[in-house]
Amino acid sequence: MTTISLTNAAIGRGLGAPVPPMTIELNPGAPTVLAVETDERPLLVSMMLGGRLKPDSGSVTIDGSASIDELRRRSALVDTPVVAEPTAGAKLSVAVAEEFSFAGLPTSRSAVGRFLRQHDLADYATLPLRALPPTARVRLFSELALLRPAVSALIITSPERHGGDPSEWFDSLAAIAARGTTVAIVTDTATRAILLSLGARDALAVDPEPVSADIATESLSE
Repeated sequence: MTTISLTNAAIGRGLGAPVPPMTIELNPGAPTVLAVETDERPLLVSMMLGGRLKPDSGSVTIDGSASIDELRRRSALVDTPVVAEPTAGAKLSVAVAEEFSFAGLPTSRSAVGRFLRQHDLADYATLPLRALPPTARVRLFSELALLRPAVSALIITSPERHGGDPSEWFDSLAAIAARGTTVAIVTDTATRAILLSLGARDALAVDPEPVSADIATESLSE
């Protein structure tokens, strides 16, 4: 069981900070959705959550430890633009073989073919990644990331950019989370609303502060 926490973690400072101070906690059991806007922020937030980028202020911990090396070892960025996104024109079999190499597994044609058959994707083996349906893409690269030793947390970045029905690819991530994996979905505001309706946790949800009796009475008398 893995818990990743950001406490007032920020990139940059002031009103123009690329990522303003953010306090969130990711736990296993159900996917946690985090909505961030602007072009660069999903990448930056994902990299902070996965220990690939240290915040300029605040802290990032995994199970209470501030070790960035431990966070990097136990988390995986999934299909994250720029840093973990396979080339769109690459053959699916080649992309799978590359993920196998990251996991220290045999990259033979037979090993790759067996994996694709297990996931009902053998027909796509020689096709470019762009041909892969969005739901299959999210599920496949999440499962591939979990083949790496020690990985127990997934950060899926902007899956909505591939299109498709969010409810379909969310189901596959919910199934992975139910197996005990910590799953974070970094997405936009519109997709966040859909995922929350499907049972995702809200990363930014804050319990409302109790209202004192004096304040409540004063409000009623106005």
